[in-house]
Amino acid sequence: MNLPYVIDNRAHTLADVLDDLLEGDAVHALDVATAYFNVGGFDLLREGLEALASFRLLLGSQPGGADDLGLRRGLGVARAVRRDLEEAPLDEETYRQVEALTRFLRRDEVLVRLYEQGFLHAKAYLCFA
Repeated sequence: MNLPYVIDNRAHTLADVLDDLLEGDAVHALDVATAYFNVGGFDLLREGLEALASFRLLLGSQPGGADDLGLRRGLGVARAVRRDLEEAPLDEETYRQVEALTRFLRRDEVLVRLYEQGFLHAKAYLCFA
């Protein structure tokens, strides 16, 4: 696959690009730094992510307003994930997605860190191996 120069989520969506990259045997490890993460996004990429030998996620926060732009510590990453889950429908599909994500995050080859020293500007920074 040829990587697009810009992933704009219009002509080229991040989910489609990642799905194409993870589909083959060329990518064995993936490092991601992002300011947004949700269960539904994980579910879209789950099969490819579960096949990786290594996955590292640096998770920051999106700013809630101008006051959040690097001026406060602890911008509420867990709060944002919790809010997304609370707004999700309480159904079998959501339960299945949450259970799959929980199993994935508990794997030894998966490492997650929270960036709480200000706003993490990366929308999605990817490093493949």
